[in-house]
Order: sequence, then structure tokens, then C-alpha cells
Amino acid sequence: MFQLICLCAIIFIGQETGAVMDPGYEYVEEANTWLRLHIVPATWQDALLRCKAEGGMLASPSDTALTKAMLSIMSSNNALSPGVFTGIHDLISEGDFMSLDGIPVSDIQLNWAYSEPSDKNEEENCVRLTSTGQVADERCASKYPYFCRKENATMVIDKGCRTTADGYEYNAITGSCYKFHRVAQTWHRAAGVCHAEGGHLSVINSEIESLVIKTIFENNPADTLFGATHDFIAFIGAWKWNIEDGEWLTVNGQTLDEAGFAEWGDSQPNNLGGDQTVLSVQRGGKLDDRSPHIKESFICEISLGY
Repeated sequence: MFQLICLCAIIFIGQETGAVMDPGYEYVEEANTWLRLHIVPATWQDALLRCKAEGGMLASPSDTALTKAMLSIMSSNNALSPGVFTGIHDLISEGDFMSLDGIPVSDIQLNWAYSEPSDKNEEENCVRLTSTGQVADERCASKYPYFCRKENATMVIDKGCRTTADGYEYNAITGSCYKFHRVAQTWHRAAGVCHAEGGHLSVINSEIESLVIKTIFENNPADTLFGATHDFIAFIGAWKWNIEDGEWLTVNGQTLDEAGFAEWGDSQPNNLGGDQTVLSVQRGGKLDDRSPHIKESFICEISLGY
């Protein structure tokens, strides 16, 4: 049986140690905080959930240093001129804007744009920051880029896995870190969670890695799962990108054969119900096609490349 072997080193990071953290985060010394810019536009709620999944919060220009840092990063990207979503909203009490950490706008030095806040059609409950440093209220259902923020400047990267997320274990055989998520999600939401933690839905590259995955399953028995449609599979990182030809592509852009493992379970893939377009792995380590719309447990992987 393959054992999950964890590196014993724990790397403390922060201002005194070179400020190395999750991919994409930048340490802002003046504000003693970490910022990560997400270029892909999202609704305010999706931005909020993504930042939460990363262990942070949707950033707000709540002080001069933080505002200056956000604008500096925005100035280097012309695509951000319309602005970014902030964590400021009035969803709790109409007209009473505050940041997600409870700071009222009366305590924040905001430069509202002309005729703002306007609450057009009584639908503008969220706030965006423009590249000029002005703010305006905006529909929460609109889509804008956004910043995630982590306040603690002494984050811990555990077990050599290059992530601040809990639960990852390093395996010396494959050179990757794995995390079995017992709380079920749809395939697309699971992929987002893995990405937020600095990894991706696991990709099986060999028979050996299949056995590693089997061991991970053994450490997560069926009675420990929450909300899963099935207790004998978990989502992993591939989907049927060409439905007509039935060709599968991993999240790393390879076919299953190119990735190195294409061993299906009995009678699989069977496309039961006509919408089984994403990949899962059975407890025995074999592949199984499933619907992306059901909720299953899932396995995230961080490939270290040691």
C-alpha cells in the first residue's frame, strides 16, 4: 500500500522572509496585507465566493495605502479602466454602504464619481472602483474584475505544498500534493475550489498514481462524505470537450492517453442520461464518466515538479 508521505518543513512567510505566498498574491507592505487581482470578470456574489474559497475576502479601498496599491496594480492593465468590484455594498440596509469587514463608508475616504451613488432602477447595491480612483454604485449582477485580500502577513505554507489551504498531503511517489474534499460540489464548482487553493482537479498520469488515489479513497470512507450523490466516486480533472467524438481532455490540456492513464471502470464510459461529460474516479482507481450537474466529493492536486 502506498503511503502518503508529508514533507516536514513548514515555511513561514511574510514581510521578514521575502513575502512568498499563494500564486498570484502580492504583499503590500504599506497596508500589511496581501492582494490578488482576478482579471476574469465575475458577478459580485461569485467574486465574494471565490475570495472566500481562497481564505480571504473581496477587497475594499478601506484606507489610503490599500486604495493606492489597488490603483497601482490596475494602472498596469488597460482592461481594468471600467473598474473592479469592491467589497462595499448596501445589501443589508438600503443606502447604508459598508465594507465586508463592517466599516461604514462614513469612515472610508471614498471619492464618489459625479452623481453617484445613483441607485439606478433601485438595483445598484454594490460598488466598483474605477482606474481614476473614483467609486460608483453598480448592479451586483454585473461582471467586473476584482481583488481578493488576505490580511495576515505571516501566512503558513504547510508540508511543502505551496498553499495556505488546510488538508493537503504530499506524496513522494508522484511529487504532488492531494486533498480529498468530503463536502460535495458540482464539477465546475469543485474545479473553482481547487483553483482557489492553488491547484487543480486531480489528473491521473499513471497506474501508480491511480493506486495513490485508491489509497486516498481508503482514508476517506463513505460515511465521512457530506452531500455526495454517490459514495464510491470523486470528481477529477477532465471533461468531454468534443461530445460528438467522445474525446476527453484533462484540465492540463491533454487527452487521457497523453496524460498517461485511460483505464475505465466496468461498462464505462456509458454516458448514462446523455449528459455525463465530466470525469470521476472510482474507489478502485478506475475512471467513470458523470454529469457535471450533480454534487460529488472531489480530489484537488498541486503538482510541485520537484
